[in-house]
Amino acid sequence: MRENRNEKIWIGAFFLILCGGPLLWAIWGKNIDYENYENRVAAEKPFFSPAQIEMFPEQYEAYYNDRLPWRDQLIRLNSALEYYVFRASSNSNVIKGKEGWLFYNSYADDNPVEAYKGMRLFTREELGQIADNLTHTAQLLETRGTEFVLFIAPNKERVYAERMPDYYGEPAACYRTKQLVEYLRENTDIRVVYPYEALLQAKEQYPWQLYYRLDTHWNYIGAYVGSAALAQELGVTMPALETLTVTETEPTICDLADMINLRRQLNSDPDYVITGYDTFHLVTDRHDLTGSYVYHCEGADERKLFMLRDSFADAMDDFVASRFNESCMVHYSSYTHELAEGENPDIFVYETVERRIGELLHFRMK
Repeated sequence: MRENRNEKIWIGAFFLILCGGPLLWAIWGKNIDYENYENRVAAEKPFFSPAQIEMFPEQYEAYYNDRLPWRDQLIRLNSALEYYVFRASSNSNVIKGKEGWLFYNSYADDNPVEAYKGMRLFTREELGQIADNLTHTAQLLETRGTEFVLFIAPNKERVYAERMPDYYGEPAACYRTKQLVEYLRENTDIRVVYPYEALLQAKEQYPWQLYYRLDTHWNYIGAYVGSAALAQELGVTMPALETLTVTETEPTICDLADMINLRRQLNSDPDYVITGYDTFHLVTDRHDLTGSYVYHCEGADERKLFMLRDSFADAMDDFVASRFNESCMVHYSSYTHELAEGENPDIFVYETVERRIGELLHFRMK
């Protein structure tokens, strides 16, 4: 009965705003909030030019649509109706899971749901190509005195499979990452860190979430577990999480909630700060989100670490950097082989989230 009542309230509100919108705009139009809350750049007003007359109508329409009165409010209303009334997502790239969890479903971004279902498995030839690329890279780095390690951050969908909608079923027993990790370990000397089992164990052991409910990424707890697994492979120690101080803080990121325009309504995800470990006087020399993160410490491991990273390293950076006297972590969009060679590191870590491991088919250091 309560659900039916809520549905009637939302539907009534929708028609009230739809019919009353023009009148309200005429009265209070000057007070409308025109700020762009979407995760994209709004279209700029085009200038008319006879040389570009064919493009002008389309460009002006895009500009006009981005500035419609009540645009943001109507988008959020539609998203709220989809979410609360129809129990669905207003964005095909976002899946509404159980207990308020959201999951990523982008075909343009190496769909993690396909990985969850065990689709698009590597062929034997593709596994061989990746192995050849990484072996060549590791051997080349070795001639320069550099260690090579592959680090794969697990997808959220597999770690929190119980929060996925029932119609997706259980996660597939055979999937691309498992294929690759097993193949590399059986056929090469490549050092691979895939902390999936460590995360499952931490999920059972600790009371905190490891990934954000409303975001594609792991939080600082999950990142610490992953960083500790990487540190162990590199021969440095990080204290056990239970010996440290974990403080809950205000929610910060929620990219999936942003994609369905419901950040304000849904964002109650806790975040965490982890303290109590020796940072060796960690200093940040540079912090460019799509460029380089550069750090130095005093009295930590003397080796210099270089990491080719994606956004999953953003929560790992302080933990990993605090273990080495020098660290440079470069986003894949700014990376070049020449840049890595110029840094002359002792350790090269290729860090990638699980859904992007297909990029390894094309990564080969020269």
